[in-house]
Amino acid sequence: MTQVENGATSVRRRKQVVVYVLLAYALSWWPWLLYRNDPQSVDAPILPIGPLIAVIVVLLGIGGLPALRELVSKVTLWRVGWGWYAVVLGMPVVLTVSAVMLNLLLGATTVDGFNLPSLPQLLIRFLFIFFWIGLGEEPGWRGFVLPRLLVGRTALVAAIILGAIHAVWHWMLFGVEYDVTNVLPWGISVFCFSIVICWVWIKTGGSVLMAMLMHASNNTIAVLWGMFEGADQIQLWWIWCALWVLFAGAVIAANGLDLRPKRVNPVNAK
Repeated sequence: MTQVENGATSVRRRKQVVVYVLLAYALSWWPWLLYRNDPQSVDAPILPIGPLIAVIVVLLGIGGLPALRELVSKVTLWRVGWGWYAVVLGMPVVLTVSAVMLNLLLGATTVDGFNLPSLPQLLIRFLFIFFWIGLGEEPGWRGFVLPRLLVGRTALVAAIILGAIHAVWHWMLFGVEYDVTNVLPWGISVFCFSIVICWVWIKTGGSVLMAMLMHASNNTIAVLWGMFEGADQIQLWWIWCALWVLFAGAVIAANGLDLRPKRVNPVNAK
């Protein structure tokens, strides 16, 4: 392939990412208009499946059904080794429970009347998040955008760029789930999540399923935030953020800026 062709391919990939991101934002943010006018009747100002709808539209436009089938193969890529299931399902739980325990050791008090959901309730919550948020977001972020960002960049840079895209996507939730008191530790954790899941994605051969499971595990265990309020909850945010930073830092220290063996080439993104 000539240098001109390489340049044209690079430009095409960048355009695909830009088009996809803008479409994903648009398809996700439109409920904000309804939420603003009637917040009591509209559950949230953002549609979690917007990125999924966008990636289907874009892939059908640039590659047709074969491109869509390739994405489905990554979403259903489950033969990755049981150890990775332990990582994606267990690591968010360990980090969050550790943050809660440290918060209590530092003097935080729990809210009166807080009841931890039962195991069946947590399972239902997990399945809902897995299909509504994990499937709604990750085929787009990690299935479409990430492999294109990896071409010509280190994995760390690609993960940081995608972290920024993902953080901005949550913009409509500012004032609903996040505000000035917790947006900074939350934002830092989004970048750390992006780095860690990029590492998992690379090590598992591009499995989007692993990203979906990790996303669902992280959001399910977030129910523990209800144990605290006020300053104690803000303290929990910062402890949790610090643990994410430590884990992401350990991943980088162990694997280098590319987060992958040098012999492995980035996933082809046409």
